[in-house]
Amino acid sequence: MGSVVEAYIDFLYRALGSKEASRVLEIEPGRIVLRGSARELFTHPHVVLWHRFVVEELPKHVSRVVLLLPCSSIKPYSLSPTHRIAMSRLSRRGVLERVSVLVLSEPMVLVPIELDVYYPFANYDLPPRALDDESRRTMVMILARALERMRERVCTIVATLPRAHLAVFREACAIARVRDRVREVPYGALAFRSVALAADLAAEAVANAR
Repeated sequence: MGSVVEAYIDFLYRALGSKEASRVLEIEPGRIVLRGSARELFTHPHVVLWHRFVVEELPKHVSRVVLLLPCSSIKPYSLSPTHRIAMSRLSRRGVLERVSVLVLSEPMVLVPIELDVYYPFANYDLPPRALDDESRRTMVMILARALERMRERVCTIVATLPRAHLAVFREACAIARVRDRVREVPYGALAFRSVALAADLAAEAVANAR
């Protein structure tokens, strides 16, 4: 099947051509080059291209257990304290390779943590409060289509998300008919604790899925 990183890079080269794909992949992680309104970013050609990958390709590369985390203002995501806790917890439990860690993001919708150092995921800035109604509807529908295509592979989705992200996720789950596979961990003031608990639940789900 190959890794999601290999799949993404191959997808970029096929979609953009060698010269443009090479150019964007050389953009330094953390250098913000995509800014604007939600509508501008959701309709940016490279973001729209990623949305196609999310629906058509990403479902082929998820594990039976998914850990869903919120995005971070820190780019790449894996440098943020909460995401580091999640990855460390999964590693200590010996299940890091068996859990798909996905980040729920506007405007990217879903991003595998393995891709967080690549353009455009390491190079955008859009605060969640900037999400307008039309962009939110787009996000829900793309997420729903991706979740629907994951149904055959995924048995458990452990999600810990702030309120706005959680509402989007719940709507998409209802459309995709995957609510029965979701375990929610409240994401409150103690975000570190929430993320640690979610990672532990994902590890338990791996054990139960054997």
